[in-house]
Amino acid sequence: MGMLKAVVVIGMAGSILAAAGPAFAHSHCVRAGASATAVTSALATALAKESLYQSNMFAGRKGKGPVAVSCKYLGVVTKCKARQVACK
Repeated sequence: MGMLKAVVVIGMAGSILAAAGPAFAHSHCVRAGASATAVTSALATALAKESLYQSNMFAGRKGKGPVAVSCKYLGVVTKCKARQVACK
């Protein structure tokens, strides 16, 4: 009886995954990114976020989750990169 129960549970799990598979396949997500260079870190961060937003909008994607920003000081200017998962 235990073996039959295991087969039924495995069969049910497989059918759930098969039904959910097409739903996941249609959500085409990418890790989008943009960068900006400015005199201050705050300005470079704002420009990188806005560039990422514009890139997503023109590509027909919507951002999901928080925007990750990393900045690097390059002597006189600061370069920031903004990244976010975006889906169509």
